[in-house]
Amino acid sequence: MKELPLEVVSFDAAGTLIRLAEPVGSTYAKVARDHGLIVDPGTLGRAFGKVWKRTPPAFSAVVHVDEPDERAWWSRLVGEVFVEANAIFADDRAFGDFFDDLYRRFEEPGTWLLEDRATEVVSRVANRYRCVILSNFDGRLRRILGDLGLLAPFETLFLSCEERLSKPDPRLFRRVSETLGVAPASILHVGDDPVCDWAGAEAAGFRHFRVGHGQAALFELLEELSLA
Repeated sequence: MKELPLEVVSFDAAGTLIRLAEPVGSTYAKVARDHGLIVDPGTLGRAFGKVWKRTPPAFSAVVHVDEPDERAWWSRLVGEVFVEANAIFADDRAFGDFFDDLYRRFEEPGTWLLEDRATEVVSRVANRYRCVILSNFDGRLRRILGDLGLLAPFETLFLSCEERLSKPDPRLFRRVSETLGVAPASILHVGDDPVCDWAGAEAAGFRHFRVGHGQAALFELLEELSLA
């Protein structure tokens, strides 16, 4: 059976196109210090890794009834990180004030950096194919990509917080296909997560290109698409 021609390239965001300028634990520790709580950045980083691994995405099939949106999901996750690190705020109000500042911090210019050659890759791919973002990130991503000069090439963004679905749910991938009016087999998804990006894309009938640790570098996508 003849393979359908490629029409759309969808990109994951964090870990694929953008990365944090410093470790999560360092940022958490700095903001906590501003609120009077001194915690070792390494301890917070290790705690974050543990909590992140055991926490389902915000709009996965496992739904926490007290979380109406992704901000609430992040609040619970961050709270669990500090419990895991045995670092406790004085009361709920103190934690709430801290979390408000932390949430804003991860949207500020300079917090995120572009992956190597990301602007070049996206620009060249967008000259040939329709490009979209397909991410479990929240609405802050638009400002982040805008500040980094990487928003314009994308036709639209499919964000879990707006679609009320999270990768690897195949319904989210199907929503991309249906909204764009393109067959799943004509869409290539680029991402770094083995479950959310690779398995999710495959289950939905998308093609996928693996980037990240132990995989291809983002700029190798240009060779894959004969754009190098």
